[in-house]
Amino acid sequence: MSEADPMVTVLMPVYNGERYLRESIESILNQTFKDFEFLIINDGSSDGSRDIIKSYNDERIRFVENERNLKLIETLNRGLDLARGKFIARMDCDDISLPDRLMEQVRFMEENPGIGACGTYVKIFRPWFKMTVRYPTDPDGIKVRLLFRTPFAHPTVMMRTDVVRKYRLYYNPDYLHGEDYEMWYRFNKVFP
Repeated sequence: MSEADPMVTVLMPVYNGERYLRESIESILNQTFKDFEFLIINDGSSDGSRDIIKSYNDERIRFVENERNLKLIETLNRGLDLARGKFIARMDCDDISLPDRLMEQVRFMEENPGIGACGTYVKIFRPWFKMTVRYPTDPDGIKVRLLFRTPFAHPTVMMRTDVVRKYRLYYNPDYLHGEDYEMWYRFNKVFP
């Protein structure tokens, strides 16, 4: 990575995500923290996702198109390879990030160099259902939760790019629908 590289790569795969895509993109573009690239990978969408992404004229957006639908795991791994930031922040095309998300996570990661990844709580809001899901914030709580389920809400995670690459902490295609859980298991071995 060079001095010209951004502090953060926000990695967002998109497959037929037009319904919430505009809100999702704008929640990242409106972050209070500005030193990021927004790596959006269109994974062969057949809806209006491509047109929505291309409608933005923001130099921080780095638009990549898969030649065919590679599916989530391969698209995420491609994004991990393409990321130029010191940190990789995950984002899904149907989620919204609060305006201070990147600022708070970068600050936390910079102040805690021994931590490989961090995540946030999640607010679920639907017309008929609202709830805050709280994830553990201490190492022991994370380990206990890892016994039963993922310790992080995947689209809220920020991780160190150099750690991902050094320890090959990529998503394993053998764990379809559990790729993030399996990766956090391996992360825990590197950062016990």
